[in-house]
Amino acid sequence: MSRVPRNSSRGARSGRRRARRATPLPLLAAAAAGLLAAAAGVTALTLDRSVVLDANGEERTIRTFGGTVADVLDAAGITLAEGDVIAPAPDAPVADGEHVVLRSPRDLTVELDGHALDHSVHAATLGEALPQIGLDPEAVELSQDRDTPLPDDGLTVSAERAPRMVVMYDTVRTETRTAGTTVADVLDAAGVTPGEHDVVTPGPDEPAEPDMVVRILPVIGEPVTEEIVIEARTVEEEDPELPEGEREVVTEPVDGLREVVTATVLRDGREVEHELSETIVTEPVDGLVRVGTRPPEPTAPVGGGPAAGLNWAALAECESGGDPTAVNPAGYYGLYQFSPSSWSSVGGTGLPSEASAAEQTRRAQQLYADVGGNWRSQWPHCGARLFE
Repeated sequence: MSRVPRNSSRGARSGRRRARRATPLPLLAAAAAGLLAAAAGVTALTLDRSVVLDANGEERTIRTFGGTVADVLDAAGITLAEGDVIAPAPDAPVADGEHVVLRSPRDLTVELDGHALDHSVHAATLGEALPQIGLDPEAVELSQDRDTPLPDDGLTVSAERAPRMVVMYDTVRTETRTAGTTVADVLDAAGVTPGEHDVVTPGPDEPAEPDMVVRILPVIGEPVTEEIVIEARTVEEEDPELPEGEREVVTEPVDGLREVVTATVLRDGREVEHELSETIVTEPVDGLVRVGTRPPEPTAPVGGGPAAGLNWAALAECESGGDPTAVNPAGYYGLYQFSPSSWSSVGGTGLPSEASAAEQTRRAQQLYADVGGNWRSQWPHCGARLFE
């Protein structure tokens, strides 16, 4: 198939090839070099060769007995037009299985940030054209996909520069633009590869945000892991069932263990120690000790002797109306209206009105025994009720 003049949708051109701007020699050389990189290496020639021809993005297999790229084009029915770029060159030998790439000039208009820029490129797709006009595909957001074909009559696309990002490798600043969605994409766009143990903040999997600053703390040498004991506490609880002052160990304390990883890092150009991570290996277990608060038993006999047989209920009724919590403003408390001093003398603690009725009765019997039965010294008005 021979190449024939084309009509552009941008205006009738009456049988004449559409006029194009002259392609600068450096651009042609760069395009040819890129196409050569896409072509396979030359191997030994054979009589019947099968060559893959990529003509502006359309690939087909051409069989030829010729030995050069020009022979492949002849077999395909293609005549090179002004501005076409072919790789390898037309007079280069071809081998069986080789690739030949042909690119014709195409018009590409990029409306970048509101400014229209016209270009002539040798590319089959938008993504293939961007590097030729000095645009990093990762640094712009396009109105069309990168694999959009470039038609004969050209293509117009709009583009916006991707958000600006900054990567700080300690004190080294790198600015970049990327449409990537993660911090890892920002690092790739900046061409920065953190070391295995370097600290990246925010983390590589965190979302990228416009104008963000990614900071890298370089780690020098290998990190050091240290095991540190977490000391367990011992908790004390009061137990009214245990005698006062007695201690009972319920649970022995068990220390825990944490693992700390540290390393020497560069911070503001200086080498300093930095904690990379901390892991709790085992949690500590607190110990528990019960401390007795039960007062000591009275020394006077209980349930025996002459005091036990007296009518203590009648005495209590007379002294307090039988109320163990009774309080007399004159300073007397409980069933038997103890004074604080008499209560203390028989081993009582706190106020009598706060003790149980049974304890108050025991201590009243002890007081009776301690004064040798002289009830009048303690209960001059109600004591006679003991003998009813």
